[in-house]
Amino acid sequence: MVRENLIVLRNDCYKIEDTYLKLPKGLKLRIKGEPKWHGKQGRLEVTYDEVDEVWRGFMAIKVEEPPKKGGSRSLYIDLGVRCLAAVWCEGMRQPIAFRGGEPLFDWWYWTGRMAREQSRTAKVNGAKTSKKLRGLFRIRQRRFRHAVNAMVKAIVEDAYRLGVSRIVLGNLKGIRENNHSRRVNAMINNFWSFEYIVRRLKEKAEEYGIKVEEVSEYKASSICPRCGSDRTIKRGRLFKCLNCGLEAHRDAVGVLNMANLHGEGSVNGVVAHPLLLRWDGMMLEPKRAMNMRPMKTLEAGIPRL
Repeated sequence: MVRENLIVLRNDCYKIEDTYLKLPKGLKLRIKGEPKWHGKQGRLEVTYDEVDEVWRGFMAIKVEEPPKKGGSRSLYIDLGVRCLAAVWCEGMRQPIAFRGGEPLFDWWYWTGRMAREQSRTAKVNGAKTSKKLRGLFRIRQRRFRHAVNAMVKAIVEDAYRLGVSRIVLGNLKGIRENNHSRRVNAMINNFWSFEYIVRRLKEKAEEYGIKVEEVSEYKASSICPRCGSDRTIKRGRLFKCLNCGLEAHRDAVGVLNMANLHGEGSVNGVVAHPLLLRWDGMMLEPKRAMNMRPMKTLEAGIPRL
């Protein structure tokens, strides 16, 4: 049985002022950092982090809801592995795709360091884990989740500014059973966390009063969004319809088919290739690419639906 060092304080038994946590009997402790949220404070939980050897406090805060914006637009999100998310909103002339390559390469780098440390620990101490190994695991997890949270924040905040009232999210149930490559299975079961991304999208959308609806995306990347034919060819991220000749990006096809199946807006005239955003470890580039207003100019020669 593992014991957890945990201290629980009622909301009327503590106060945070400047850089101090003030407790009853005149006791006060110096703290680092500033509260992320401001509002009516709730229960405070203080726990000891054995990996970083620090005490951390978690405080519930009741904040005011942001004013709801009018509008009835829908935003469609197609989740994936190579592409973390493809996004399209009614009125946009081009889908937006968040590349998963950079976070994935980062995940494999830290996985390699963990494997070397695990081997060293087994040889030196005969143990399966160590403090350093737990620290590397935490770094790998935090770096991936940082990329996911930055993506979720950008999507939901721009959706709110556009007056989106509903986010339609593709449900990838069964994706683990549909891949047989050992490397792909390693990505899906370890690196790629569908449950975490969905949970963060729902939590962030709830802050802005936006509803999230999960729908099936069965065959969403297999039929043509222009003519509806299933006579298609898929090679890598490329898609071609043998019926109407449309050549497109598979991630754009998936999210636009979701809009066709579950929305009321028309995808006619939408560019069939997404605007790609790459993760540089700190932010998504290009920096201003998340402004999801309709584009006034388009490059000649790019296929449209």
